Amino acid sequence: MKASEAKTFEGYSTTHAAILTMAAQANGCNCEPYVDWFTYARWNAQGYQVQKGERGVQLSVFRTIEEKDKDTGKVRKSSRPWRSYVFCKCQVKEKGGQA
Repeated sequence: MKASEAKTFEGYSTTHAAILTMAAQANGCNCEPYVDWFTYARWNAQGYQVQKGERGVQLSVFRTIEEKDKDTGKVRKSSRPWRSYVFCKCQVKEKGGQA
């Protein structure tokens, strides 16, 4: 994943935005949802490392899974629940330097 891709999102959830806003307030920071919150992999793609001991905020998402039927060969799509953990910019440091 490229750094530019790591900052883009396909969807937006008002529920997730509210959860992250409350989590930021509880941590005493002003991090904004979909601007300052990313998964571990997205932070890495942007050149940041989550600091040791930091805990992510858990979000429940649904992932679309494509499965090919063995008999007919048809592709079937289904959604499955998935847990995703995100970290705010206050929880990361630039790789090889300061945050």
